[in-house]
Amino acid sequence: MHRRFLTALLAATLASTAMAACSVVDDGKVSRINPPGDLDDTLPSTTSTSTTMIPTSTSGLETSTSIVQTELVRLYYIAGGQLTYVNQALPSPVVLQLIVSALQSGPPPDTPGLRTAIPPDAVIMVRPPDGTGVARVDLPDRFFDEIAIGDQRYAIAQIVLTLTDSRGIGQVTFDLPVTKPSGEFVAAGTPVTHLDYQSLTGTLAPPESTTGTTTSDP
Repeated sequence: MHRRFLTALLAATLASTAMAACSVVDDGKVSRINPPGDLDDTLPSTTSTSTTMIPTSTSGLETSTSIVQTELVRLYYIAGGQLTYVNQALPSPVVLQLIVSALQSGPPPDTPGLRTAIPPDAVIMVRPPDGTGVARVDLPDRFFDEIAIGDQRYAIAQIVLTLTDSRGIGQVTFDLPVTKPSGEFVAAGTPVTHLDYQSLTGTLAPPESTTGTTTSDP
């Protein structure tokens, strides 16, 4: 009889403990228990991305048109054993540095038979005249090493004839010794003029070009 009483008492105690564990805490509010080990950190995060549509010509939303002002400049190139010029359009306002860069790039593609003797990668600096009419051209130290001997006078002639033709420049000086068409050496810093290289222009008729060409008579 005593054993039955103990068994019943034990069963009642277990049932009471279970009910207490499942009951609502205090005044009916649920108390949240964080999982161990911060498991919430492994949940995927949510991000918000804002995308702004920018009208472009490729999307069809907007077409942008820019107008570039150009100016015709007389650039001298080699044609056979002579020099002739092409009136080439360059962005305006045209600066001397841009003119020499255009010479280095070579003649327009629609002018067959023309070429340039000026190395395209040579770093050439042009200093405009300060009211004196004399432009200074600084050549890299090994400038002539990149040019065939027979083309060296043509390279200098291209620069001199182009800069002194309708640019408000009467003379050009170089920081290196240069040669004239006759083979005469000119010391560094000595001015040379259009007339010094005019003999290389001859009377060769310029090729036809859609950019427009003229005779080589300055």
